[in-house]
Amino acid sequence: MNEDLFIIRLRDCFTAGYTLPQFCVDNGIKKPLFVAIDERRADFLWEIFVQFKYDKRITPKFTLLNEKVGTLNFSVAGILSELTFERFSDSNLSEYDKIVFLIAGRINAPIPNAIYIDQLTDYFITRTYAEIPLLHFLQRHPQVKLIVTNFPSQPKIEDEEFKKNFYGLDYLRKITKSNNGVHIANPFDSLGYNNKEAYDLMSIPLLTTNLDGSTHMADDINPFVGIKNNQRITIDQPENYANKIYFVGTCHQYGINAPFYKTIPSYLQKMLNEKNLPYRLENPSQRYYGRQQDLFYNIVKLAPKPNDIIFVYVANLRPIQLPFFDVSNAFDGYDYRKIWVVDGHSNEVGYKILAEKYFQFLVENNFFKNTKIEYPTPPPHRIVTAFRKKILRLRQNFSTLKNWKRIKNLYANGGLKSVV
Repeated sequence: MNEDLFIIRLRDCFTAGYTLPQFCVDNGIKKPLFVAIDERRADFLWEIFVQFKYDKRITPKFTLLNEKVGTLNFSVAGILSELTFERFSDSNLSEYDKIVFLIAGRINAPIPNAIYIDQLTDYFITRTYAEIPLLHFLQRHPQVKLIVTNFPSQPKIEDEEFKKNFYGLDYLRKITKSNNGVHIANPFDSLGYNNKEAYDLMSIPLLTTNLDGSTHMADDINPFVGIKNNQRITIDQPENYANKIYFVGTCHQYGINAPFYKTIPSYLQKMLNEKNLPYRLENPSQRYYGRQQDLFYNIVKLAPKPNDIIFVYVANLRPIQLPFFDVSNAFDGYDYRKIWVVDGHSNEVGYKILAEKYFQFLVENNFFKNTKIEYPTPPPHRIVTAFRKKILRLRQNFSTLKNWKRIKNLYANGGLKSVV
């Protein structure tokens, strides 16, 4: 993988308001050195330069691996600015507390304080998508108990016989709908569902987008799906209760491939009722696909009360500054053939196991005794947008490169190796 995809993702985070100066402040970096391969990344280097130009808490240095030195002169709407590069081989790396390589490769020579663009992108995505929006939400609801969680990863399937019937979701929906009365073997057979019921289990509720960016699930009378008032129905909800427990997330929290009465919230509600714990489970999760931002459009519409509990799942991202409940090993020791169905998703067997884990977590950490959680203050909201190329007039004046062949030979001789 080259740098392009990582740069696209980083630009998304920049536009969302999280910048490289803030990254440096959050991680105690006072003297960063940014390293690119050559001037082909000039537009991206310029965006980084602009961020530090307008946020003067940190003063960075820039260099290119291809040994060019010189300046990039930019003129935008009559505003002139100049970005100067030093020679990488002349850089005293010990002077910098972080060396940020904007390349999708690795330098074989040991560089203690190096971070590469793939690592940088992972940090930015986690901070932007799974931490800062939730911290801002908690500023509005300071007495809510919010915990980020994850989901077990599907293991490698070794059973060849089981693998024959382990179809992708779209294909399985297609063949179970058009089976013409002939049974099609599939992973739902072990749970006693016929093909029509398996198809109904996999049905997707109609989802519309509101003007404010939030999404809305239409009521669904499907006997397995169960959608009402933009929530997945949770059974046995008490009429009288002290507080609510919300499950907010994507398909796993929603309970994909399971009936509404066998999701994590429905199983957990039953456990709470059996122990006479006055909590009501709510499941506003939705079956997002590739639109994690929808989660945050919707979570701000919640109206939690003090001491309500919220479990949030954001694509297995693990934020640093928020409480985290790790269930990645919850299925260890169980027969995967009884848990996994299609496309990395569990069935009702897995959801029951997870519900038991959540109940144990709540009891062991005294959440039913008004446990108080101290959350940090989110960083200031800073917006730095990129200049469009069509309004950017770029003049480059670099010295003639004599050592370019030497850098290129690093790849051939093992000096640089690919990340992927």
